Amino acid sequence: MSNFITNVLKLVSGSVTAQILGIILIPIITRIYNPDDFGIFQLFISISGILVIVSTFSYQFAIMLPKTEEDAANVASVCTVLVTFISLLTGLVVLFIPEDIEIFNTPGVSKYLPLLPLIIFLNGMFFVQNYWLSRKTRFGVIAGSRVSNTLTSKAFQIGFAKWSITPLGLIGGFVAGYLFADLFMLRGIKKDIQVFKKVSIKRMKEVAIQYKKFPLFSSWSSIANTISPQVPAFLLAYFYSTSVVGHFSLANQVVNLPMGIVGSAIGQVFFQKVSEVKNGNGEGDMKVIVGEVYKKLISIGLFPMILLMILGEQIFTFAFGEEWGISGTYVRILVPWIFLVFLSSPISTLYNVFERQKVWLIFSIVLLVSRVVALFIGGTYGDPEFALALYSFTGIVFWLWNNAYLLGLAGISKKESIGTLIKYATIGLVVSAPLIMIEMIFSSFYVIIFAAVVVTGIYYAITLHDDPMFRKMFSAFIISVRNRS
Repeated sequence: MSNFITNVLKLVSGSVTAQILGIILIPIITRIYNPDDFGIFQLFISISGILVIVSTFSYQFAIMLPKTEEDAANVASVCTVLVTFISLLTGLVVLFIPEDIEIFNTPGVSKYLPLLPLIIFLNGMFFVQNYWLSRKTRFGVIAGSRVSNTLTSKAFQIGFAKWSITPLGLIGGFVAGYLFADLFMLRGIKKDIQVFKKVSIKRMKEVAIQYKKFPLFSSWSSIANTISPQVPAFLLAYFYSTSVVGHFSLANQVVNLPMGIVGSAIGQVFFQKVSEVKNGNGEGDMKVIVGEVYKKLISIGLFPMILLMILGEQIFTFAFGEEWGISGTYVRILVPWIFLVFLSSPISTLYNVFERQKVWLIFSIVLLVSRVVALFIGGTYGDPEFALALYSFTGIVFWLWNNAYLLGLAGISKKESIGTLIKYATIGLVVSAPLIMIEMIFSSFYVIIFAAVVVTGIYYAITLHDDPMFRKMFSAFIISVRNRS
């Protein structure tokens, strides 16, 4: 587990300063652009996100699996060809789409569709390079690319406002972020040029057939799982307005940015580690590795979610402005679902490791259908809060099942997994009780935030004392941050 911890820390601590700066810049952006701008931006990235997943046909997951570097390079080349083809095909289709067409009752999105081919290519290549570098355990390069992505995106979004405060500024920054991230990763892949020179069309066809389960099953489940979190953007725009979509977008972005740093970092290293163990090339026991990762995810992610449940509206109003307080309300509704996704995402690669793509596909499709039904019922009979509550509830039910199933694949019983969750939930609720009382008594936001910082320190002090490996991770994290500062 020591190498595992080291690699996770390369991804997390290597980018922590820049990611904090990225989060700090969000309040500036929310004071430049209004909720309607964010709504159109969210609809654009929702459309592009679905097409990006299609672009690789999920072959990027197979890059980790071949035993030889040459075969892995051929798989990566298959991905590159597919991304290029889908990007060009999208560009051809966009040429025939009228500029004033309404997409989910939102005509303003269509004028930005010509940028779709570019972002599909850049985002698709980001995926391909990410998995290649993960296979090569160059997690420092991946961390650097994430720094570049976040800071470049935010800087361009602020910079574009000098010329025009429109959704184009948000979208342009989004495109620029992936461009600079791709160029950063490309520098890290240069040393593998000799391996890629051995790539052949014949072998590309052979590995494409060998790993055909990925486009046949994983690609469809990836599409379903990409559409699922994008469904609210489409249906909230259809039933309500782009302003509601904008509030939802900010709520998602603010919570998922820091959680995503940790979750995706652990997930990438986890996939590389368990793939080695499955192939017999790595040391360690699968059950122990999965159990430790699951425990770390709970202990790290639980308390921030409790804080958002308590202080969601106050935090968003203070940080982003009065008009964004409703985003804090949305966060409180979505937090239980977001937390369970945070627990599930890193270990969901076990579907590929144990070749259970069919189960993942069925789960993804049923989840997607339930989400659409929930939002249609909510949109027809209630306000946005009611619709999002139904959406969140379906996520809670399905991701609880998903966690239990994945842990079961690794030999971890439901009793063990639930016991871990209850343990840290109990600690979190007991520690946060004084904060709830202070929030009810005092009206000063600064007093409440000070209390939140204190109880957060108490919670993590308890978890550090309780878990020797967590202490080791925390110590290594502090040392790494000091060395980089």
